[in-house]
Amino acid sequence: MLVLSPACGGSAPVATDAGVVDAALPDAAWPDAAPPPELFDESVILTYEFDVAAADWRWLNDNAELEEYVSATMRVGGEVVADAAVRYKGSYGSLFFCFDELGNLRCDKLSIKVAFDQANPDGRFHGLRKLNLHAMEADPTRMHDAIGYRLFRDLGVPAPRTAYARVIVNGELLGLFAVVEQIDGRFTRATFPDGGEGNLYKEIWPEHLTAEPYLAALQTNEDQNPSVDKIQRFAAALAAGGDAGFAAVVGEWMDVDLLVRYMAVARLIDHWDDIVAWYCSSGSCRNHNFYWYESATEDRLWLVAWDLDHTFEEPSPIRSRFGMPDWDDVAADCTPLPIFFGIHGRAPACDPFIRGMATQLWDRYAEESRLLLDGAFSIAAMNARIDELAALIRAELADDPNGPSLLRWEASVDELRDIVVAKRNHVAAKL
Repeated sequence: MLVLSPACGGSAPVATDAGVVDAALPDAAWPDAAPPPELFDESVILTYEFDVAAADWRWLNDNAELEEYVSATMRVGGEVVADAAVRYKGSYGSLFFCFDELGNLRCDKLSIKVAFDQANPDGRFHGLRKLNLHAMEADPTRMHDAIGYRLFRDLGVPAPRTAYARVIVNGELLGLFAVVEQIDGRFTRATFPDGGEGNLYKEIWPEHLTAEPYLAALQTNEDQNPSVDKIQRFAAALAAGGDAGFAAVVGEWMDVDLLVRYMAVARLIDHWDDIVAWYCSSGSCRNHNFYWYESATEDRLWLVAWDLDHTFEEPSPIRSRFGMPDWDDVAADCTPLPIFFGIHGRAPACDPFIRGMATQLWDRYAEESRLLLDGAFSIAAMNARIDELAALIRAELADDPNGPSLLRWEASVDELRDIVVAKRNHVAAKL
């Protein structure tokens, strides 16, 4: 296959078996809803090969925590992108914890973000600006992303698509990664019924009455002098409604069915590090690992699931090791408790939104949870999904130089089956 270099100041060409196409065409040239299906085909494993200048690759590995890009050529599925860029990803969470206090790497491999718009702002790979390759270091089964995101999507809850990838850099096999769709403007245009041109916010909760926090959290429309009036008004309505008015306000602004389905899935997979995890420092508390999408045409918001590496952990560390009350414990003490690295945690139900779901929306949450327990999260259905994924990735893990041994992995898969039973029992006991 031929690797073509971009013309000076121009777009990045891509060579394919069928000819040469342009990876840096504007958004309209690639249908937003339809990147090549094989990129997110959960039944196959594509090979992603990257060529990075030796000095750049050394620099990237010496400065992983800076999360800065270096140039790369990418080959996948018969196509070559000559001006891709790669960096490590994970921020304070997975990336920070992969290094000890002396800066030594203690993870087998690091998650990678691939950018197609770094050298050229208009650069795209079949409509995609970026792509995530997750190392799955917190997941000994290598199945959490595939299982969890599929559960969300099957219930209509907005969530990224996934697949698996064999990743090679400069001829060296790094191993098996999870391909996770980037949540950005292309994702919103492909997902939401208003056309997806509204504001996308990352990790900002509807509790602020001023514009600045929402503007800082914007992931789309940043260069269009956007108004954040809608999410501000949503926050103001929640504050004015209080506990008694929570259900009415949420009913006006959100699809409540999707909200309680989000909660039903997240609590069964035990996504303890999402909207129910409140971390406190410097006098304030905040949660993370979620997005909000705000409609461009009406007063409507959707909650989007994100970052499922810390799921299916048993016993749940937030409740056992850190001693946090469960999300629905509305009588919990709201005094922050020390958890790790000088950070404190606050009981989830001390937040009015979480408390409102645990009280006013409980019956609807319970109904969706029962449907899941009898359906997609039944023991039979979950074992079938685990079997399907195990058959797919077993051979890749056998070749993975930076993954668990097959014996260790098989033991983790067996443990996952038991964890499913434990998570079912934990949720069912509350319904």
